[in-house]
Amino acid sequence: MSGQFIVSLSLAAAATTCLLTTVVHERRMQRHRRTGVSWSEATMRCDGGWRRGDLFTDEGLHHQRRAARWGALGTLLLLAALSAWIAAGMD
Repeated sequence: MSGQFIVSLSLAAAATTCLLTTVVHERRMQRHRRTGVSWSEATMRCDGGWRRGDLFTDEGLHHQRRAARWGALGTLLLLAALSAWIAAGMD
């Protein structure tokens, strides 16, 4: 195995971990909806319920921010893994 392939695989594994962490925080965020707010009311919106204190408690908004942070990091790592994999194939 080439070094670039190992780097690509490592980046993909890190991206998967980040994206799984994103899902965990999204699920935790949904547990902290305000009383009477359904899943569809909080999620199926044009804004996705982003930073909406009338939909989520402070704890829910905290998980929302963490999910966004981990999701962005996971996406960047996935793109880096793809770039490394493409570069490995061009050798």
